[in-house]
Amino acid sequence: MTDLPDPPRPIFPQVPRQQPLAADPETLFGELPRRRDGVGALWSHQVDQLRTYRQGHLEAPDVALELPTGSGKTLVGLLIAEWRRRSRQQRVVYACPTRQLALQVVAAGERQGIELYALIDSNHDWDARQLSAYTRAQAIAVTTYSHIFNTNSHLGDARTVIFDDAHAAEGYVADAWALEIKSQHPAYGLLFDAMAPALDPQLVSRMTGHGEDAATWPEVRLVPISAVQARLTDVDTVLGTALQRGSSEAYRFQMLRENLASCLFYVSRGSWYIRPMIPPTFSHAPYVDPEQRVYLSATLGEAGELERAFGRTTIARIPSPPAWERTGSGRRFFVFPDLGQFDPTTDTVAVPPATPGELDGLAELDQPDLLNRMAGLAEKRLILTQRDATAKRIADNLGVPADQRYEASDRTVDTFKAAPRGTLLAANRYDGMDLADESCRFMIMAEVPKASHLQDRFLSSKLRASEVLAERIRTRIVQGAGRCTRGPQDWAVVVVSGGELLRYFSDPENTRSMPVELQAEIEFGLAASDSSYSNTIALTLSGLVQDEEWRTQAEPMLADGRARAVRSPQPLSAELQASAPREVAAWREAWIGDWEAAGRAAVEVLEGLTASGSRSYRALWAYFASAWFARAAADGIPGARERSAELLRTAHAAAVGGVWLREIQTLPAADVTPDATDESAIARTLALRDGPFRSAATFQRRAQTMLERLAQDEATSYEQGLVELGTMLGAKSYKPDGQGKTDAAWLWDDLWLTVEAKSEQTAHRLTIDYVRKANTHLASLADDEGCEEPPTGSASVIVGTTRLIDPGAIPIANANLHLTTTEVVLELAHDVHRAWTEIREAVPLGGGTEAAGAVSRILWTHRALPSQVKERLTAEPIRGL
Repeated sequence: MTDLPDPPRPIFPQVPRQQPLAADPETLFGELPRRRDGVGALWSHQVDQLRTYRQGHLEAPDVALELPTGSGKTLVGLLIAEWRRRSRQQRVVYACPTRQLALQVVAAGERQGIELYALIDSNHDWDARQLSAYTRAQAIAVTTYSHIFNTNSHLGDARTVIFDDAHAAEGYVADAWALEIKSQHPAYGLLFDAMAPALDPQLVSRMTGHGEDAATWPEVRLVPISAVQARLTDVDTVLGTALQRGSSEAYRFQMLRENLASCLFYVSRGSWYIRPMIPPTFSHAPYVDPEQRVYLSATLGEAGELERAFGRTTIARIPSPPAWERTGSGRRFFVFPDLGQFDPTTDTVAVPPATPGELDGLAELDQPDLLNRMAGLAEKRLILTQRDATAKRIADNLGVPADQRYEASDRTVDTFKAAPRGTLLAANRYDGMDLADESCRFMIMAEVPKASHLQDRFLSSKLRASEVLAERIRTRIVQGAGRCTRGPQDWAVVVVSGGELLRYFSDPENTRSMPVELQAEIEFGLAASDSSYSNTIALTLSGLVQDEEWRTQAEPMLADGRARAVRSPQPLSAELQASAPREVAAWREAWIGDWEAAGRAAVEVLEGLTASGSRSYRALWAYFASAWFARAAADGIPGARERSAELLRTAHAAAVGGVWLREIQTLPAADVTPDATDESAIARTLALRDGPFRSAATFQRRAQTMLERLAQDEATSYEQGLVELGTMLGAKSYKPDGQGKTDAAWLWDDLWLTVEAKSEQTAHRLTIDYVRKANTHLASLADDEGCEEPPTGSASVIVGTTRLIDPGAIPIANANLHLTTTEVVLELAHDVHRAWTEIREAVPLGGGTEAAGAVSRILWTHRALPSQVKERLTAEPIRGL
């Protein structure tokens, strides 16, 4: 054996010390290693949140914790993450909106002795040892949203995911399924070429024409869903060939391509924007596979924005403790320079001599720009706007040198924070930047953040559904105003520039849903800014340095204002909160292409939107329902075409005063001409209107009783509900006496319907006996009515809780025997109730021909004419199932 130098002694790996298994996240805090720069103790509200989480939400698939800015949100999230990693040996991912915030979380975790690594930037650059530690559940992976919501997530094996700043998630999550094609991209024009045969030629000309068009630039159109479907093959070809391989656009298209027919297409002169309205996260394994998703949010909101942002129907909530509502997170002095009053006696300044040789120090009257004078008080400034152009314009007006401008990005924010002076231009960065303490104490806000993408722009400007966006706008403003105040002892001056944002803050309808601390600051700022230039400057300087005058005069006034302020939800918040799960469910069906189910789900959405303020949003959902039923009709679903047409009428009725729907799809001009059967129903309806239903109390009592009976399954009560429903449909309605008779008979001229109720049916499928019995109902009814046979076209319907039938029953079923469900009947009952409510409001007592026409139109709109009722209840003949 060849002599070798003495080899080094091997060093074998040591078995890692067993980490203590704390009983819960709160207990874990006391067992973490102590660091000098770490947090020494938990605040009471943090303890409250952790205990509530432990007591009722350990196993919840989705749970959101509300912790406002400065309340220690990150530490609470880290404790939950570390406890689940240790106690359950789970791989845990902590996701942040931006790279900068991810690095801040890593630093915060290290100060508490928590093992975690930043897996950000390209996955090719990740440290293999750090990735291995995460994979073996030995450390937490801290990353960005984009590493979870993409085509090939390398962190898709997590068992717990913590989403920080979840209130700001809408853009970050939706971006994975949102394709934007800028007008400079070759695909922009090619998409118009592909869609042109199905689009308004004038629209194509306006959007693609050369030259400046100030009227067209702000405009955004929703492309008709029917047009997208008609040109889908050509659109797919354009996007598949024109997008550069490996580009961000190509990756986004890959997320959409299989479901392109389910997307909405928005267009402006600046870009195309293609996406589903609500992101289909249910189909994204890295998001849905974890056992638990925890959302850390500065505000849970009151209008369902969290559910819409993440595409979830149910998210459990742990609200912030009530005491925190009046604690606040730092001090802001809001200044509104547009309210300043120029006083020549105090606000003039000396300017340099205009001509050389003049006496030095000659004073000239000058009216300086107040914003410039205030900005000159600070070495470092943040400009927060919605648009890039606005931020640059303000920087130009302030004379900011090019070498002192920083355009906000994940990498430049840290550079700005470290610089001794400079101005950070942050367009649409209402979240994701922490400029605490001395890094920046002066910010300028301009523009109401109504839209971060074309879908928002469509809702706000074209649909004019600002009420729907109110929660999102409020959250952006509240969070934006807190970029420079990141803790209870922090402070900053917030200068509100421009009339639009001034009007927003001046309207109590907008501010009363904000935190009371912020309400007090805004009210104080509005009052203080109504002053001379010189005094406004003095107040700004006092707020900027927090001097003795500020502490002894301003703070007591702010405390009084906070004590008086009351926070109240925005008017539509409860209705929109209730609507969110239904909206998510509807888009889930649309994404998978179940158009009939999507249409029905959309109808449920619009039925829940009853407030006058949600009328335009209701119109949009009626349009979605119409378009999706049209797709179902193309797939051969019976009755879907008629349903689509009627829902389009509903959409137009709700969209009165707007032009967007007429631009998308006009209303058919054909009038409804009732047949003899319908005329008999109209006559009986008018008789009811002039008789028993002339009393509002009688109508409401009978209608409510009917709906209650049809919403339960006890047989006798259900049958009574069917009889009442027939009466409200304008039929001769009764339950025939005797064995083997139908449960409800509805008779109009030239049309009879018999309804056999199996509401108590518990068997998996309907039996032969049920079919044999229902086969005889029409003949038995003809005998009761003294007729040889029922009118041609009459039908019998079995109402059951299942659509399954014993195979042996199908061959013996009469051709006029049909099957429907209790859900369909209840939907009909609700439509009839709505129709009658409208009739009582719109049709006067004792009306003549005009009244009959009005009743006809109303019943047609609600699909409650006999011919429509027959179509609704006979969509499924038993023969042929």
